[in-house]
Amino acid sequence: MMNRTIALVVGFATISLASQIAWAQRDAASKIDGAAYEAPYFYDTAGAYQSNAYTHAQVLTSATASGVAVPKAVAKEHTDAIRANLKSAAKHHASLRQTAKGNAAAAKHLDAIDAHHKKALGLADEIDTATAGGKGDAAKVYKLSSSLSAELKAAQDKHKHVADHLQGDKK
Repeated sequence: MMNRTIALVVGFATISLASQIAWAQRDAASKIDGAAYEAPYFYDTAGAYQSNAYTHAQVLTSATASGVAVPKAVAKEHTDAIRANLKSAAKHHASLRQTAKGNAAAAKHLDAIDAHHKKALGLADEIDTATAGGKGDAAKVYKLSSSLSAELKAAQDKHKHVADHLQGDKK
């Protein structure tokens, strides 16, 4: 019985110590704010959304590469996901733009990203139009989704340049 009591006391002490350490780490991390937190967060989050949009465009390209028509529901699922991801990326790019205020090089790349996203959204609309009748012509949807993928890839490349300019601010 005594060993069991000692084991319980040691167990509770260990849990208490671990929770105190975790709380102290969380408390220290919560004091990080401003550009030290915001720029990496907005950059990484926008990048994740852009990557997701690109993946959906690649799925459409792959699905139509063999010449098989894509059903409207499938195309719509991916174009809707592209739109949602680009909307979320744009939100984080806007925040990143605020964080990088005064950095002309970063702003230039963010402007280019916005232009690629605008073209990508137009292409997503064209894919929806091409598949509105139930199934879209595979060759047409392939061409549109390939162009969409290219725009999103270009946006990702510009996104990497934003990081270079933001890191340059820290040097």
